[in-house]
Amino acid sequence: MKRSSSVKLALMSASAVVITACGQAKEEAAVYESIAQCEEAGVVDAANCTAQFEAAQAVHQETAPRYAREEDCFTDFGYQGCQRFRTSGGSSVFLPFMLGYLLAPRGGSGVFTQPLYRSADDPNTFRTASNKRIGSVGPNGVTQVAKSTARQPSARTRTVSRGGFGARAARGAAG
Repeated sequence: MKRSSSVKLALMSASAVVITACGQAKEEAAVYESIAQCEEAGVVDAANCTAQFEAAQAVHQETAPRYAREEDCFTDFGYQGCQRFRTSGGSSVFLPFMLGYLLAPRGGSGVFTQPLYRSADDPNTFRTASNKRIGSVGPNGVTQVAKSTARQPSARTRTVSRGGFGARAARGAAG
């Protein structure tokens, strides 16, 4: 069985794939902090846990919130919650650390994976690169998320000029 098929089937087997709550369509997804946690949950196999983690890391480099100043990144993600990143253009920006990853089935097109973060003002909740909150996660990592939350985030071409993870003004800068 193809890797993406086994992940999709495992996620769908835990409960219904699409539900409607509060008027917004939701879908089942899995959230893990590490490859080891994914493997221990047993929802997907070890090879998929690793492959999806690596895919999330690649997406992280393209979509993570970017900050011109380390202090601004710390404001949103906490002291030592950020790392320096050199862009393809050679400039340096600061990105938050990827602290987890989300796996969401995509019908016949496999599984969508994206990086997750924790903000300084809400350290117990995962958020996407678009600052969308991930709800409570069950012991096996399975959760329900709005379909819009599980969409591929856009690549970042702007750098946040001051604190506010997704909610404050941004200015054109290194991308």
